[in-house]
Amino acid sequence: MESIMEDLEADYANNSISGLFLVYPDYYIHVLEAPEDIIYRHFKLLYSNESEDCKIGKAIFLPTYHHVHQRFFMKWYHAYTVPPTLLQPLKSYELSDIQHQMSICFNKIYTLCNHISNADRDHLVPMQEVMRSLGDKLTRLYPESTLLEYLLNAESPVLLTVEKYLDIHASVPLVNLYSDIIWPAPRDLIFCAEFEKEDRKGVDLTNQRRNIR
Repeated sequence: MESIMEDLEADYANNSISGLFLVYPDYYIHVLEAPEDIIYRHFKLLYSNESEDCKIGKAIFLPTYHHVHQRFFMKWYHAYTVPPTLLQPLKSYELSDIQHQMSICFNKIYTLCNHISNADRDHLVPMQEVMRSLGDKLTRLYPESTLLEYLLNAESPVLLTVEKYLDIHASVPLVNLYSDIIWPAPRDLIFCAEFEKEDRKGVDLTNQRRNIR
């Protein structure tokens, strides 16, 4: 992952790429702060560099759209940790339940990122030191491995896999428009009934004027 981020930074030298790569023993969470074209390129490189020794497995794309006045991070960082586990398994896959669990996941991630960002900004602690201090003190801020497993196993149109995201953004939809940029359009490209309707109105209007006279 680090080599992929280095390649992106080299190719997009004029764009700031920041974020947090949180690695669990069996899962990972990647918060990537970058323009959408860089996120797409990141996904593409991620799967093109996949090998027998490093398989990505199923990954889902959780986009959020909101008004952001600043980023959480100034650079891209990574951390290894062991997350907590929920005592009760998550079994319901109703749409409302999936949405609720997604909200919980987002809130935990944002709270964690905000804590790291504030620690670096308020106490002037180097970011690397903040990353090393991630441990039992911040356990409650980590999205549980049970929660990640639940979202990965959820079959819902609101959750896109990364493969599906790549397919959607790689295909160009066919828009069937006539090539002329003038109006009215050529007669053979529009239903004749439309012209007949306009012609009929013109004839009726002319007859009315004649009757008035």
